[in-house]
Amino acid sequence: MPAVPEPPGAHERDLGTLATWLARRDEPGPDAPADVVVLCGSAVLASVAVVADAWHRGAAAAVLATGGVGHSTPHLADAVARHPRYRDVATAGRSEAAVLADLLRTHHGLPGRAISLEEASTNCGENAEFSVALLRRSPSRVRSVLLVQDPTMQRRTHASFERSLGAGFPTSLRSHAPFVPVVAGDAVRDPDGQVAWTRARFTSLVLGEVRRLHDDEHGYGPRGAGFIGHVDVPAEVLAAARRLLDADAGTDRPAWSA
Repeated sequence: MPAVPEPPGAHERDLGTLATWLARRDEPGPDAPADVVVLCGSAVLASVAVVADAWHRGAAAAVLATGGVGHSTPHLADAVARHPRYRDVATAGRSEAAVLADLLRTHHGLPGRAISLEEASTNCGENAEFSVALLRRSPSRVRSVLLVQDPTMQRRTHASFERSLGAGFPTSLRSHAPFVPVVAGDAVRDPDGQVAWTRARFTSLVLGEVRRLHDDEHGYGPRGAGFIGHVDVPAEVLAAARRLLDADAGTDRPAWSA
């Protein structure tokens, strides 16, 4: 029996399902006050403007930029070099946090006193662990934290910070991805029209995130690596991920269950 052709746009709809779920955006949004806004290192430069706008509106009392030198650092350097406004900021040999802080100061007018740096972390889990350690040592009580991260990593970053904060730390935590990615042609663009990812790279990233967040032996949850707490992945997200994997015969498909 011949295969039924995939309806036009089905691939994009499935990518949209994954992208919308991964780009966690909690209510209230970035207009609501937070004691600290944590800007996590990534190559998604739209995050910088979101944090700067929150600070200028008075919604952010302070900013903590987190990120040392890791696997995403070259991608950040490339994104800065290609950006029409940000390309004058030096990246060579610098931490992700230092570069992001420079963007906030140089192009968005934040004073240096408003920004703290965490420059030792090399991955998402360390972003959370080392940032929370700094928050615990803060001279003023931190009662609310807003996280801003790469949209594909926002949900996993939130889970990492929840784990590092622990149940006994009296701090409210909310996330706001800078935008919800939409695949258009062969690329995903940010709100400024800059290419954030090629279609192929974006597909690989979102499928990898669902694999990490799904709590089984392949994931980062308690049933797998134990890097984060349990995350409920909606059935429609898992179904969309399975269809995307089935469409790529070269992909090693995990045994996900709904």
